[in-house]
Amino acid sequence: MISSSTVRLDLSYDGTGFRGWARQRDPGIRTVEGEVTTVIQRVVGEAVRLSVAGRTDAGVHARGQVASFTTTARVEPDRIRDAVNGTLAPETVIRRAVRAPAGFDARFSATGRIYRYVIDTADVPDPLIGRFS
Repeated sequence: MISSSTVRLDLSYDGTGFRGWARQRDPGIRTVEGEVTTVIQRVVGEAVRLSVAGRTDAGVHARGQVASFTTTARVEPDRIRDAVNGTLAPETVIRRAVRAPAGFDARFSATGRIYRYVIDTADVPDPLIGRFS
């Protein structure tokens, strides 16, 4: 019998170039889930389905978003983190990847979420923070 394990990912990303979190049917639409899933599947050698605690809309950024997936591959979480970061950084990074306890699911195990809205009220916009406010 092949046993599976759940991997928890803590992600951060600049959502400017994405059409949101959720993978779309059209492969030409770039999403965070689509990009991260593609790299993970290459590393573990099998199809995976990411579960996420809160999906973002197009252009929305995240710091500390939690996702998880189940796999039968015996790949260390650090290797998954390094592969994603080596391929997608600095736009998208996994800040932490760990084996999660049995039964963990990022969507259903979440106990809270924090949303932060940054509004630039300066007379002249700051080009260094414009995409984040």
